[in-house]
Amino acid sequence: MGKKSGCGSAAERLVRDQEAGGSNPLTPILTFMRIKPAIIFLIFFCPQALLAQNDNFQYLANSQCLTGITGNLTAPSPHTVPRDTFSFGLHRFNIGINYGLDNYWETGVFFNLKEYEQFTSTSIAIHTKYHLIKQRAGEPFDFSAGAYNDSVYFVLGRQFEQLSDTVIESGVDISGSADGKFGYFVSLAKPTKFSYFILDYKSRTAQTNFGWRVLLSPDVKLDLFLINLDRIRNAFDNFIFGLTLVS
Repeated sequence: MGKKSGCGSAAERLVRDQEAGGSNPLTPILTFMRIKPAIIFLIFFCPQALLAQNDNFQYLANSQCLTGITGNLTAPSPHTVPRDTFSFGLHRFNIGINYGLDNYWETGVFFNLKEYEQFTSTSIAIHTKYHLIKQRAGEPFDFSAGAYNDSVYFVLGRQFEQLSDTVIESGVDISGSADGKFGYFVSLAKPTKFSYFILDYKSRTAQTNFGWRVLLSPDVKLDLFLINLDRIRNAFDNFIFGLTLVS
C-alpha cells in the first residue's frame, strides 16, 4: 500500500504544496462567498433547453471522482456502477477502475501514474461501496457506506424535484491513520439534459472545487474541473481534464 492512505490522500497530492500548513481555515468559506453568485447563476439559470432529464441522470451519476470512487469531484456520492459493469476513470495522472458486483455494490482500485515507478506504486488504494438506500427505488433519499484503504465513509444524498432536480449530498469519513481521524464533505449539483454542474468541499484538504461533467454518450463522460478555488495559481495546478468510460 502507499505511504499515505485514506479518502483524502489522493486529493492532497493533487494540490501538493498548495496544502501547506498554517492556512486560514476560513479561507475556503470566504472564497466560496465571493464566487457564489457566478456559480449559482451557472447552475440554476442555464438555458431552458437544458432542463434536467432523469433518464440521463443515471449515466451522469456513475462517473468517477478524482480518487477513483463513483462520485463528484473530490467527494464520493451514494451511487455505484451497475451490476456486471466496469468503469474506467482517467483524471490527469489518476487512474480508477471500478466493477459493479451487483446494482448496489461496487469495488475498485485507484492508483496514480505519476507516482508509479518500477512496478511499485506509492499511491494505490482499494475501495468498496454499498448503496444501502436508493431514492430511485422509492426511498426518500440515497445512502451508502464505503471503505477506502483504512478509511470508512458514509454519504447521504437527495435529488429535489421541486428545486429543478438539484442534488445535495453530504457525508463523513473516519480514518485509521490520518492526523485528523474525522472529516466531512458536502456537494451541491445541478443535472441538466446532457451535463452536470458540481460544487463540492472536503474538510481534509480544505478544498472548494467546481466542475462541469458532460455526457458525450451513455458510456462516456467528460470532466472539466477547477479545483482548490481559494488557491488559484496556474492552469496546470488548478484545472483538471478527465474522462469516465463505462462498459
